[in-house]
Amino acid sequence: MNTPPSQSPQTNAAADVGSTDTAPNTTNGLTPVSEIIDLPRGSDLTEANAMALAKSRPVRWVVIAGPVGAGKTTLLTSIYELFQWGKIPNYIFAGSGTLPAFEQRCHLSRVESESEEEDTPRTLYDDQGPKYLHLRVAAAKTPSMHIDFLFTDVSGEMFEHVRDSTDACKDLAFLRRAGNFILLLDSKKALRPDKRWATIEEAKTILRSCLDSQMLAGDCVVTVLWSKFDYFVESGDSTEDQAFRRQVVKEFNELFGARVLHLNFGEVAARPTKARKLGFGQGTVELLDGWITLCPSARAMDLLPEVSGTRESEIFAARHFEEHQQL
Repeated sequence: MNTPPSQSPQTNAAADVGSTDTAPNTTNGLTPVSEIIDLPRGSDLTEANAMALAKSRPVRWVVIAGPVGAGKTTLLTSIYELFQWGKIPNYIFAGSGTLPAFEQRCHLSRVESESEEEDTPRTLYDDQGPKYLHLRVAAAKTPSMHIDFLFTDVSGEMFEHVRDSTDACKDLAFLRRAGNFILLLDSKKALRPDKRWATIEEAKTILRSCLDSQMLAGDCVVTVLWSKFDYFVESGDSTEDQAFRRQVVKEFNELFGARVLHLNFGEVAARPTKARKLGFGQGTVELLDGWITLCPSARAMDLLPEVSGTRESEIFAARHFEEHQQL
């Protein structure tokens, strides 16, 4: 099993986000009272858990969308594992309130799982609502300055419902909070002549539904991302395939360019099983860097507590929340 790199005192405190069975250490500054959030220890977060975290500090919401098997969970776990191996330049792992949840999702890709092929378990449909994974990162040069991410980890079936109905889309409240919306295109399916354009139309319909239902904020960064890009590389990435991808970019720009303020395109091979020469996590570091530098973190969210009196404790609480929102 991978072990996290040695952490600074600030990192240890961050790693305890979500812990409720250890008394806070208020004498040495490792776990200030403002860090204590009443969350289940280590498991993935429910809607209520995620909102509790978001009300306590600024967070960046990243929604990863796509059909069943497109590689949503694999993308998330590859970023987590690259942090554990110290292979993300300029940034360091600064903790997670869902550490065991990440580890559980990574298990099938590791030797001790005795699986014949690296894999990530498919996220099952849960009618109890979406689940979230939490990750805190910090700049390597200024580890005290950190960013908290909340990632959706939901089944592809949920986005199939979105594709078929704008009303179903309106039920997904997390879409409104997205600073980054990642729409995955499955390269493996795109290489099949009978699946190629159906895959693209499916993705277009998901994005159209999100926009028609006004569930994505106007400043949300939308990235159309080829997942499993090692399939294109392994097949030789012919001139025809390259022309196909250029046509996809053209069509997305024509359909959504005027409706999306930030529309980007890219490709990743998070856990390549074909062209292994690409290396683990191909393209994910650049993706993470985009989430850090291109996220509208100033999204208006009314998280400030109301000051109902003049007591010093109430004034201090309001000042504390205001300072955290400005970080």
